[in-house]
Amino acid sequence: MTNSRLPSNLRVVSVRSVLSGMASTMGRAVWQPFVLSLGAPMTALGLLESLGGMRSLLPAPAQYLSGWLSDRLGRKPFIAAGLLAGLLGSLFFITGALRFNWYWLIPGIALAGMVFIADPPQDSLVAESTHPRQRGTAFSILMLAWMAPGIVAPTVGGFLAERWGYALVYALQALLYGLALFVVLRFLRETLRNPQRHVPIREVGRALARLVSPPRALYGFFVAIAVDSVAWGLGWSLLYGMLTDTYQYSTVQIGVMSSTMSVAWVVTQLPVGRLVDRFGAKRLLVFSEFLGVLVVVGWILSRSYEAFLALQLLFGLMAAMWAPALRALISNSVHEQQRGESLGRLAAFQGLIGFPAPLIGGMLYDRWGFYAPLTASLVGVVAATLLLALLVREPPHEEDPLADP
Repeated sequence: MTNSRLPSNLRVVSVRSVLSGMASTMGRAVWQPFVLSLGAPMTALGLLESLGGMRSLLPAPAQYLSGWLSDRLGRKPFIAAGLLAGLLGSLFFITGALRFNWYWLIPGIALAGMVFIADPPQDSLVAESTHPRQRGTAFSILMLAWMAPGIVAPTVGGFLAERWGYALVYALQALLYGLALFVVLRFLRETLRNPQRHVPIREVGRALARLVSPPRALYGFFVAIAVDSVAWGLGWSLLYGMLTDTYQYSTVQIGVMSSTMSVAWVVTQLPVGRLVDRFGAKRLLVFSEFLGVLVVVGWILSRSYEAFLALQLLFGLMAAMWAPALRALISNSVHEQQRGESLGRLAAFQGLIGFPAPLIGGMLYDRWGFYAPLTASLVGVVAATLLLALLVREPPHEEDPLADP
């Protein structure tokens, strides 16, 4: 990668993040009310989240493979493929809304979940562009570009859904993903030096064999992340749907909640990134998870919309800490040639371990109500906080603990 290409590529990635962030935050804010509006029970919503949500079954191995392949074939093809999948998923959502049949959402969420295959290649591109001691800030800038549209987009999405229906929201989402895909294909330059023309099938098989095998040196870290994935999948992954079903909050109210979280995330993202660079990723991960304990306790105790709205500010701060700290810890732990695979490996591990959690959370809700999945989530978040504090260490920048012997 030449330095002359660096500023141009980072601008392209930032524009891509703004467009895809607008599409994602607008669609996700109304997603759970949308599913329930088609007559699906909470268990079905949990099933859909388990199939194609952020930490779910289908994107998990795909993210790992996209990271591994991007270390060999280049970053750009997989960033583009993720956007194309998001566009196609939106078309299935439109069909489901027009036909009033939630079964169309099954292939839709499977494709929409593949948006995340762009994350390991894109994170690798950002890491390759910065010094190890500046990566917390770099990842914060990228997250800021992705989250900034979330200040407005969820509220707009909720208003549009309430006024003109869900089909319009997902038509706009498809348009935004299409614009982001055009930007990537037209302007993004490849950063991987000397990419291969092809990858032998036998190498792909060997890579898949490592999919769920935590690296020895980071075994404790992977254990803590596994518990974290299950804990948040039980409660947070269904929160908007549970609030809609239990308290009859409107799509506009849900959109405002999502926008409020984005405000806190955006305002604190850059300062938090600098804290990661100054104090290390581990401390910020532990503190973020501890804030998560307070958030879940707040959800259990809250009885008013205003209380849930205020908790979104704390949740946004927690997320702003977690995202750059997690990426910085992994990126600082590996060599450049393994970075995409390592980031994808972690994402796959999270998804394969955590994918049943939304389904279980939905079953708990249908059986015992609002507080059952949140109580189970609280136990898991407390455990994850303790595991992060006890088992995770800050890696030296020159170390390569993820390399398998």
